[in-house]
Amino acid sequence: MKKTTRRPPSGTVIRMTPKGRDDQHATPPGTVLIDRVYDRELGRFEDEPELEGKFDLDLEEAPPAQSDRPDAVTAIVAATFEAATTPEQRRRLRHNQAMCAIVHVPSPAWVLPVSVYFRSDFGERWIQQTRHAPAPNEKNFSTSSASVSLALSAGQSVAGIAADVSLLPRSLIGAADLTIRLPPPNAAVLRAAIGRFAKRASVEIDDAIAADLDLPDLVAAFRPGAGPARIVQRLAAAAAALRLQAELKQEEPTCSS
Repeated sequence: MKKTTRRPPSGTVIRMTPKGRDDQHATPPGTVLIDRVYDRELGRFEDEPELEGKFDLDLEEAPPAQSDRPDAVTAIVAATFEAATTPEQRRRLRHNQAMCAIVHVPSPAWVLPVSVYFRSDFGERWIQQTRHAPAPNEKNFSTSSASVSLALSAGQSVAGIAADVSLLPRSLIGAADLTIRLPPPNAAVLRAAIGRFAKRASVEIDDAIAADLDLPDLVAAFRPGAGPARIVQRLAAAAAALRLQAELKQEEPTCSS
């Protein structure tokens, strides 16, 4: 039998709102407003009618899932690091305890990006010593060396990251179990990095393109929405522009006194 809903002509519709809120627009998100009918003959509110079917609350939509595509810096550093190491070396970095490692990077511009990548890929357990330039004074240098020794003797793992390994603490250099040298990316590494970033197979690249490009120069060519061919074109243009600038600088006449 079909169920009917009684709505007497004398009924008055009353909207129930949260206490202290007369303005409907002041209702906080997620609040459900309920209409109830007051039956004057019965002197009370009617029972709430059944709602047939389903209804949805107008809630804020969940944010879209983030893309699994890495950013340009991560794509380049990861491709460079993986090309310079073996699977066994990376396994040791992830699992060995009380380990001391040195990562020799191509230039000071690589120190911070490699540090971020190293912590992300091999864990927070590593204590890092990073060096962009010489320590301000010998006292600080000696203190760093002592802290490395204490950390290793306590069973912690320590990594030194620098473009000039001689800037790292003396005890870290002497205790290193593994030294990883990251050379500037060649054509094969750049093709791998572009493939990671663009999620497409890369095109052929000339080794000479990346010869004079530092990490910031490489990153500037990796732009959202750009395909592999466009990235390679930007890399080639950057290499040509920087090479021309260097040649012009060499041709500048020197001022004699």
